[in-house]
Amino acid sequence: MQQFVQISDELKIRYISIGQGQPIIFIPGWTMTADAFNRSLKPFSERFQAISYDPRSHGRSTILKSGNDYAQHGRDLAAFIGELGLKDVVLVGWSSGALAAYAYFQQFGYGNARAFVSIDMSPKPLMESESDWGIDTRENIRLMLASATAPDHSFMVNTFASQIYRSDPADEIYIQGMIQQSLNMDPHIAALLLADVNLCDYTEVASTTAAKLPVLHVVRQQALAAARKWMDANAPDAELYALGGHMMFWEHAERFNRVVARFLDAKLHAQRGAGN
Repeated sequence: MQQFVQISDELKIRYISIGQGQPIIFIPGWTMTADAFNRSLKPFSERFQAISYDPRSHGRSTILKSGNDYAQHGRDLAAFIGELGLKDVVLVGWSSGALAAYAYFQQFGYGNARAFVSIDMSPKPLMESESDWGIDTRENIRLMLASATAPDHSFMVNTFASQIYRSDPADEIYIQGMIQQSLNMDPHIAALLLADVNLCDYTEVASTTAAKLPVLHVVRQQALAAARKWMDANAPDAELYALGGHMMFWEHAERFNRVVARFLDAKLHAQRGAGN
């Protein structure tokens, strides 16, 4: 059910909440909204309070000229959790939504979190070499930023969409809807967020998170080797699963939901057992 919550004097957040129980919060990526998780919210609502939201300046949440960076998104997430009175949360961050989760952990700790699922995002998105786990190299990121601030940035958005949406033709309406949501964001805000993505380095936070909480990284098939190398060096306690492309939770929804549910069943059950 769509609702709104005022989390500060300036910011009202639109969110979707289905079901009851332990909260699981799905955080959308760059320029996306809560609607990206339409194929996961209902299945998870059978055992959780399944929640997603439009971050600051996204979708139907308040559009603001300030605070369009992921450190602020982490603070917004904390305020959102606080206003809704959510306890023992599971965070699921897709793409740059994972950076918002890392920013939350960095600033507010792990006391109110029970698990974290990162969907296809390296804690350090900027690749220093072709073998790194990340989004792209410095030069290609510069080209992306130039395209994002062009007078007509639709070419950049459509090119980006063609790389992450690999669904069958039956999903064309959904794909076009997601593209339109992205185009609805002010291009300068989109560019600010994209620039901040590639300035983030949450390597240390991600390592600490994996030591403190059960962590699952679900990555696209193409990123498996690089992600494995990164995890072996930085977060050996985390789990890794490769599936499809960048938006595998839509393209392979049943399999994605099953993988995440099994992970949470095992880890949350173990926590409850330890608590006894």
